[in-house]
Amino acid sequence: MTRSRSVTRSNPSMRLTDEQIAAEATRRLAWDTAVPPNTLQVKVSHGRITLLGVLQHNEQRAAALEDVSRLFGVTGVSDHAIVKAKLP
Repeated sequence: MTRSRSVTRSNPSMRLTDEQIAAEATRRLAWDTAVPPNTLQVKVSHGRITLLGVLQHNEQRAAALEDVSRLFGVTGVSDHAIVKAKLP
């Protein structure tokens, strides 16, 4: 299921490039211990972040969305991550 969140905090006069936003989003996700390393791919187009990958819990999804939605220059977030629990 795809989830989408609109964010309108960017200032057009101080716009970051998509590459800068992607780099910062990737850095934030790497620092967040709630999001397993190397599980999400970040794509950015016109300030809109798309998250792709597989997570084990909804809490990881929520943490990732929180991390990237607050970044400067982000105009929205599309969540294409799949939650797939590991079986014991």
